[in-house]
Formats: sequence, structure tokens, C-alpha cells
Amino acid sequence: MQRSPELTAGTAGAGLLAGAMLTVSDFCCILDHALSEREAGMGPLTERLGLSGSQLRALRDRWLPHAVLPDLDLPAPDVPDDQRAIRTLILWRCGVATDEARWLAAILARRAAEPHHLWEDLGLPGRAALSGMIRRHLPGLAQANSRNMRWKRFFYRQICSDAAFSLCLSPSCDACDERAECFAPD
Repeated sequence: MQRSPELTAGTAGAGLLAGAMLTVSDFCCILDHALSEREAGMGPLTERLGLSGSQLRALRDRWLPHAVLPDLDLPAPDVPDDQRAIRTLILWRCGVATDEARWLAAILARRAAEPHHLWEDLGLPGRAALSGMIRRHLPGLAQANSRNMRWKRFFYRQICSDAAFSLCLSPSCDACDERAECFAPD
């Protein structure tokens, strides 16, 4: 199993240290939000994040080894077709084959099903934090969203090309009356 980088200034440059600290922060925000939902009776951690208990254990062991998490003995939740399509899209576009990419693909796909902005439903402080996390862990996905479309809309717009999924009524984003709803300001 790959271990998290040592967080000491003597072993790494500031970039590696900062990147590791940001990763820990990303996963802390996501887990904290999901744990709050679990405590509010919204379902087990596995269902809140779209990961199996063993995947949660691996994530915890790598990035938050002292965290005590519930539901680590539960199987992976059932994944609806739209979430499976988003997960596949993320993994196809991301350009990396890491555990973090697989975990985040599942988490992003699951949380995209929630009603609020994706960054809110992940427990992140803002859209910039979400975009930064995606740039760090899913760089090809970040590059694919070159027009700065809001992430949840970007995922669904991408899977709209499949006849089984129809969200967008407009033939192109530029011709759409709801363009401002999908794209962040420049």
C-alpha cells in the first residue's frame, strides 16, 4: 500500500508539503460533511460518499490514519446509472490512475446527485476549492472543462451525449437561454 508523504519540511520541498496538506484538507472537508449528514440520519458513510467500507478504510489509512470512521464494514452502495456514467467519465477524462482518482470519481459522482452546488455538497469552502482539488487529483478532467462550466453541469452535459441521458434541451451551450446557470463568471 502506498503511504502518504511525510509531512516534514526536511524531506520535501514546499510544493510537495503543500500538496499533501491540501489533499488532507480536501478529504477532511468531504468526510466531515458526510459524517454530519450521517449523524443527521441521512444514511451510512458509504452511501453518502459512494464508496465501500474497504475503500473508506484505504482512504483513511492513507490520508487520515488516526481518524475513527464508522461503516467500514459495509459493502459498496448500489450505483444508479447516471452516477456510474459520471464516475466513468471522470476516470476516462482524469488522465491519472491513482487511488485518489478512483475515490474522488466515486465521491464526485455520488455527491453530484445532491441538490446544491457540488462544492457545498462536498463540504468544501467554495467553487475554487473544488476546482483546485480537481486540478490536483484529476488534471485531465480539469483541462476538459476549459470553458469553466460549473462542475455538476459539466458532468451532466458530458453524459448528455449518450442517448440514455437527456438533461440539456439546447443543441449547444452558446445557444442556450440558461448559459449563465451553467458557467461561472470569467
